[in-house]
Amino acid sequence: MVKFTSSGKALVITMLFQLLFGGYMVAKDYYAYNDTGSALTVLVIYVLLGVFTAMFLFGKQLGFSGILWLSSILIIFHTLFIIISFGPMDAGVHDPLANWWATLLRYPFFLLTLVFSIRISRERREYSKK
Repeated sequence: MVKFTSSGKALVITMLFQLLFGGYMVAKDYYAYNDTGSALTVLVIYVLLGVFTAMFLFGKQLGFSGILWLSSILIIFHTLFIIISFGPMDAGVHDPLANWWATLLRYPFFLLTLVFSIRISRERREYSKK
């Protein structure tokens, strides 16, 4: 049985809400935008996050590292996509300004994930020193 601190519990809860949001994004891409390729890409990303979360729940370090690194990569790429879409590129139905609420909602999820991951890392370092 793995014991979780409050930061670990908060990370798992944040990931569950993020996975629900990911499911919504997959459905929106597939049904509203009729974009199967984008829906599959989003599905793979959120399935990976779900697998890493499950691994974290079972106490595997790889799960924690996967959550941290995948979230970091996603927030960087999402920010780059927003910046690029303001230029001459046509983002089409995935335009961040047309989907401003979904665009803004991604940031709190990823930032909370990073904050709780940093807290967990600090707690693990302090625990290992004892």
